[in-house]
Amino acid sequence: MEFYDDEKNELQKKEDIITEAIDQLFQSSAFGNLLSGFQNLINSSLKDVQTTIDVRERDAGLYVDITIPATFRDGEIVVDVKSMYLHVTLQEKQKQHHEATFTSMTRTVQLPYEVRQEDMETSWNEQTMTLFFPKNKHE
Repeated sequence: MEFYDDEKNELQKKEDIITEAIDQLFQSSAFGNLLSGFQNLINSSLKDVQTTIDVRERDAGLYVDITIPATFRDGEIVVDVKSMYLHVTLQEKQKQHHEATFTSMTRTVQLPYEVRQEDMETSWNEQTMTLFFPKNKHE
């Protein structure tokens, strides 16, 4: 049994050495710098198009806060409610010379209870659109 434990420990040491060598390769080499730069580029470009949907339940009803990225503020916002699901689609069309670029993003969230789209009230605050569904309308 002792021989097996020694062999297992030796294998673990070798695995640790290999893992450390790979980490060194990817973190401190030119290749690692390239990967890091690429990841930063992706993260910074996605930051401008990210949206969040926060659902708050209050005594008066259900509030849904949707942050609208700057890239979509001049576009079309489509809100569709089906039972307990809220679907938000952001669409943007940009024209340059003789070509057009279409960008679209859809998010779906499950609400805590059923709501009706015809009862929805909408308001804006800077980059946040707030949807309100009164509680007494759906109980």
